[in-house]
Amino acid sequence: RAGFAPWCADLFADADLARDCPVRKINAAHYPACLITAARQAPPGPWMYTGALENRPDFVGKVVRSLWGNSPEVLRRVRSPLLLADALRSHGLSSPHVCSRTDQTHPGRRYLVKPLQSAGGNRIRFFELDVDFDPRRCYLQEWIDGESCSAVFIGDALGQAQMLGATRQLVGESWLAAAPFAWCGNVGPLALGQDTTANLQRIGQTIVQEFALRGLFGVDFILRDGVVWPVEVNPRYPASLEVLERATGRPLLAAHAAAFGDAATLASVRPSFGRVVAKAILFARRSFVIPKQNPWYAALEMPLDDPTVPFADIPACGTRIETGQPICSAFAGADSLNECLTQVRATVGDLERRLMDP
Repeated sequence: RAGFAPWCADLFADADLARDCPVRKINAAHYPACLITAARQAPPGPWMYTGALENRPDFVGKVVRSLWGNSPEVLRRVRSPLLLADALRSHGLSSPHVCSRTDQTHPGRRYLVKPLQSAGGNRIRFFELDVDFDPRRCYLQEWIDGESCSAVFIGDALGQAQMLGATRQLVGESWLAAAPFAWCGNVGPLALGQDTTANLQRIGQTIVQEFALRGLFGVDFILRDGVVWPVEVNPRYPASLEVLERATGRPLLAAHAAAFGDAATLASVRPSFGRVVAKAILFARRSFVIPKQNPWYAALEMPLDDPTVPFADIPACGTRIETGQPICSAFAGADSLNECLTQVRATVGDLERRLMDP
């Protein structure tokens, strides 16, 4: 959509990606070390990372290429739950209580055990006194009851942040067979009030100012009674951006590239939204093999950059999907959030029936 020709290294090398782009499938047993080898074999050009690699700044630093992304030093700081909470509170912003020891929790509050190397809500659980807690791998974060959301920002070289939009997160949805706390999609953009939007802009500006983030990044937050509670920063191209791009028809990755170009500041890239878009990730309720006659053959005939493609992350025929693994992503668009969710639920239900009984 942004006019670039990507060369990819990917754990899944799905059929729609492999159809349109050169892609090297990465062996999960050797991830992420084998990415270093893949980067050496890629054609000349800059590189960028996507989800979960922010947890491995050591490997990010080993790729000897121009980086369209945040450096290992920035990643180490912004991915520290304690540093993030301190930075937000120092600017008068709300932040859930976080701690690294069980004796630091506040009586009467409920806490989550979250891995320090988190991705997609995996391995998150409620803290109980009789459950093992390893402070070398996990931390405790106060549970804030409310609506799970994501906001997308872009930062420039002079430390200025722009908010591009916000979406509602789909988390642990039973109709998607997702595990508790598992991220399984987004729907938006959200129509937020002026005060909430201003609060989010302050949060994005604080994060860019305190941690020197550049380019696209996401902030997951809980919205409760109009108050924004940031819970995590994703310091790279966030998964919810795809929803905003489809809702606007604008290739926002172009602004990410510009953030690492010669210009110190970016022209305003605040998008104008024309519709609501939902992205839902379906997980497998049981193990099965992708049939030869699959429900998404028509999607594979559409260009990858077509904003109306109904499915993405499409596994190749014959791929074995194990229980609990993601199958693919489904999309829907409508004039309202509720109508959009109704449409994508219907699409997912039909897809699941056809896959389970091809």
